[in-house]
Amino acid sequence: MPRSTLLWYNELFSLLTKLGLKPVLDTNCLFSNDKLIVFFYMDDIVVLYHPSNIFAYYKFREKLLDAYKMREMGELKWFLGIRIIRDRTLRKIWLC
Repeated sequence: MPRSTLLWYNELFSLLTKLGLKPVLDTNCLFSNDKLIVFFYMDDIVVLYHPSNIFAYYKFREKLLDAYKMREMGELKWFLGIRIIRDRTLRKIWLC
């Protein structure tokens, strides 16, 4: 792993744990708590939450944006070349 990648990982790891997330065992880029799931690859960060936890998400997002200059991309449609399609009415998700 290149040194800059490791430095960024350690930086983000530190912030996520400070914000109350715990790393998921045996998965380097996946963190969670009882309200949020966060996964990332380099500087692509995805946050998942149930609608009942939207205020926890807003609080987390605010702290993340305070720590780093970031852009919000809206609802997840692509991640690492994988297209994400959701049908909310049928409660289904496809990865293409």
